[in-house]
Amino acid sequence: MTDEIRTTRLTLRRLSEADIPAMVAGINDYDVSKWLTVVPYPYSEADAREFLDFLDTGPALEGFGVHAPEGLVGVVGIGKTLGYWLARKAHGKGYMTEAAGALVAHYFRTTDAARLQSGYFDGNAASMNVLTKLGFVPDGEERAMSIAQGTEVTMKKVV
Repeated sequence: MTDEIRTTRLTLRRLSEADIPAMVAGINDYDVSKWLTVVPYPYSEADAREFLDFLDTGPALEGFGVHAPEGLVGVVGIGKTLGYWLARKAHGKGYMTEAAGALVAHYFRTTDAARLQSGYFDGNAASMNVLTKLGFVPDGEERAMSIAQGTEVTMKKVV
């Protein structure tokens, strides 16, 4: 199991109890959580602890904290698909392209996988841009539940 991946500006580390305050601060923002499938809004410390419990038995590449010079600014992981979120204070700095790119490269270096899926909600231009920069291409769409929004939304699938 990989515990840490470094890039030029970032360190991706397995999430821990110490990350809970920053996780809650970053994702307990409707403008962040509304773009995610399984994240509730509001997001509490109990939700963060539940996520850490899931990671104890979840996929090996799921749940890496994205640590920038200003601290934990998001989470990136690969379970069945590539997923991520970034705190609003860190938007526009290229952090998620850098973090997700490093994790995707690690994934293909250390597994025998031939492809990887991801997706973004219709209207989430920032996420679409990250995935496009990483070389993902459209692969249809489906309906997906956004717990924070309390409704189904259109998910643009990419590979």
